[in-house]
Amino acid sequence: MRAARILAGRGVGGVPRHALQGTSRLATPSRRGLASPSLSAATQRFLDDAGCTVPIIKGPMYPGSNPELVAAVSAAGGLGVVQPISLTHLYGHDFREGLRLIKRLTDKPFGVNFTILENKKYKKQMDEWMHVAAEEGVKFFLTSLGKPDRIVAFAKPRGIKIYHDVHTPRVAEKVAASGVDGLICLNDAMGGQTGNRSAETFAEELRGIDLPLIQAGAVADGADLRRALALGYAGASVGTRFLATHEAQVTQSYKDAIVTASGDHIVWTNKLAGTNSSVIKTDQVATGGLRVNAVVAWLLRNRYTKTLTRTLMLKQAMETYKRAAFDDQVEIWQAGKGVDRIESIESCADVVEGFRKGLM
Repeated sequence: MRAARILAGRGVGGVPRHALQGTSRLATPSRRGLASPSLSAATQRFLDDAGCTVPIIKGPMYPGSNPELVAAVSAAGGLGVVQPISLTHLYGHDFREGLRLIKRLTDKPFGVNFTILENKKYKKQMDEWMHVAAEEGVKFFLTSLGKPDRIVAFAKPRGIKIYHDVHTPRVAEKVAASGVDGLICLNDAMGGQTGNRSAETFAEELRGIDLPLIQAGAVADGADLRRALALGYAGASVGTRFLATHEAQVTQSYKDAIVTASGDHIVWTNKLAGTNSSVIKTDQVATGGLRVNAVVAWLLRNRYTKTLTRTLMLKQAMETYKRAAFDDQVEIWQAGKGVDRIESIESCADVVEGFRKGLM
């Protein structure tokens, strides 16, 4: 197997990939509540905001927003979140019809992610998506980058909760003042576009903020979730663990690489999107190098060129990630250091049940 030759192995799950078939709704676990009486007020607030029973968000990944995956996480008791560009550009769904497919698969709540970019064409598209999401009954928005003020103004009158990604205490304080309902706290162990501080440090720095804080990074099992709550987080946003599930529509090689990898195989590179991305160090990643050359580094620093340079790099990275999702020959795989606790490819129901048991 290709991934086994690239990475020092712990063993591979070896479970065949499959996708959910049909449009019948997913089964809901009979045990819905959490047995632990010790959940914090912040965790209960998050559960109320999200409409779920286990304090877990399936992060809005690219790839990782196929309707079957989103629906399976919500049906199991977590909160599935859709990344619209992933849903439409990568998986080929009309946005409204994609949301309706999720609703046919489960009657449980799910969320939608909106990345805030200063691009007129994209802003118009995002506005259309926000209206569609509201019309389809979505009550949870997860926002990324930029200032969420305009989205807050749209969502609040409609009873939609908003949680925003933050990566520094300064950003967290500004975003909290904008009227959001919670913060997604990006740490340095997450996959994809990574944070720059540990989960422990970030939790300590944000103790003065009276909002639910969600740990994003290095949560892959029930013990990880329990530790996150012990640090003061209200819940966790999980990405890599949900890519290594039956319902995720990525290549078997990608899933096997996640199972095989250890934390030592996770590296940062800025060659994809201009900012640090956390990926598995495959032969292809190593051959291409991890850092941009001096010219690109200058373009990324210069006040007049950095925005355009990052935009162009991000556009190219999205095409790379799309190929990696579906082509076994492209081994550019985003993942976080939670791979250490991912031992097999499982169903979303079993993964969420593992998180649930970690709180008992």
